Amino acid sequence: MAMEAVPDSKTLHIPKLRRRWQVLLLQLISTASLFMLMKRMNTVFGSCTEEFIEDSGGIESIYWCPAYEHTRGLNYWQGGGSVELILPDFLHGLTSLAGEPLTGDATFVAPLVMCIAITAGWVFLLQQSEKVQKWANGAVSIGFVAWMVLPFLLSWIYAMVLSGPHLPFGQDNPAFNHIDHLWTPFMFIFEVVFLGIVFAPILAGLMGIWGLSRRMITWAVGYFLMVVGIHAMLTFKGITDAVDVGLQPLPAQIGDATLYGGLVSPLALTLLEISLLILVFMEAGLAVITHLEYASMLPEDAKRNPEYVTQFKNVLNSHIVHLVGIMAVVGLATAIALEFDDFLISMVGVLEGSQWSEQVQESLELQLTYGKVISAGLFLLVVAGMRFVLPWQRVTGILETGMSRIRSTD
Repeated sequence: MAMEAVPDSKTLHIPKLRRRWQVLLLQLISTASLFMLMKRMNTVFGSCTEEFIEDSGGIESIYWCPAYEHTRGLNYWQGGGSVELILPDFLHGLTSLAGEPLTGDATFVAPLVMCIAITAGWVFLLQQSEKVQKWANGAVSIGFVAWMVLPFLLSWIYAMVLSGPHLPFGQDNPAFNHIDHLWTPFMFIFEVVFLGIVFAPILAGLMGIWGLSRRMITWAVGYFLMVVGIHAMLTFKGITDAVDVGLQPLPAQIGDATLYGGLVSPLALTLLEISLLILVFMEAGLAVITHLEYASMLPEDAKRNPEYVTQFKNVLNSHIVHLVGIMAVVGLATAIALEFDDFLISMVGVLEGSQWSEQVQESLELQLTYGKVISAGLFLLVVAGMRFVLPWQRVTGILETGMSRIRSTD
């Protein structure tokens, strides 16, 4: 008896799979994490120090520090009066459509809309034939070169027709200086650089999520980690003592755990949120690519086989459940690892009750970065050693079996 084939709308072909709610949900989760990560990064790493602002002339003056923020750099870029921005201010997020200055999260709206529009056009282009893609890439390249060269050539030729041959540098007559026409495209590139400080990883991340590009997702994650690393180096005490670049440094001490019943400190929670958002963005985005790559390598008959279709659906459903569960466990384990030193010292204090344990617990060294790293390392050693006491695989197996039974009853 021949096995009944599934409907065309439920086969494992890539165009059909991209419309599955599980795939769309993973892509939306990755996109939401990317947007939330941008907002969180801007909140933590996007402020200049009050001393730097005061030394620069106050809040109303034109100043810029290399913070993770785009409007201040654009205002500084055009504040000298000699440079005009090519794109309208409302597309930069500097002003509203009515010309009113914008602040806060409202400055992200227009650039994000541009990123979404560029991503939609790029994904649409990827779905076209190779000939159309080649034609579009060539048109963009030729258009940019024409924008850079044609105004310069036309201005020079027109001036030579009226005034006779001359060099385009305008040494004797400023009216004969046609080189300025070449600078407009380069000024546009610098303008895009200031926008790219915040929105380059957003654009790359969106293209990676919806264009199924593993390389772009990895690049976006690397960019965020680079921003964190550069910020840490530029706000190191030895650097700030030599030169003040205006960045808002993070506290050297992680602080006391006062949130969620003494589980995590406010600073640790902020950094933990950034870490989890990076993980969710990368995991959800790469999961879609991995599953679709698997489906694309299946034989044609298997793509219509009900058993393969059911198995693929179960894999997607399990991945969504595991994504939520594992990220919650990762966050909880990280919070415990950062406060593991307090746990150990409290145990010693309960067992011995000595003054030594109280002095160690109040030690400043344990609150510094390397103290927390040592504490987290001890936590990993303890958890790794517990595998000889607790059968972790059996425990996780029981949990997965219970969740499978719950899903089957539904």
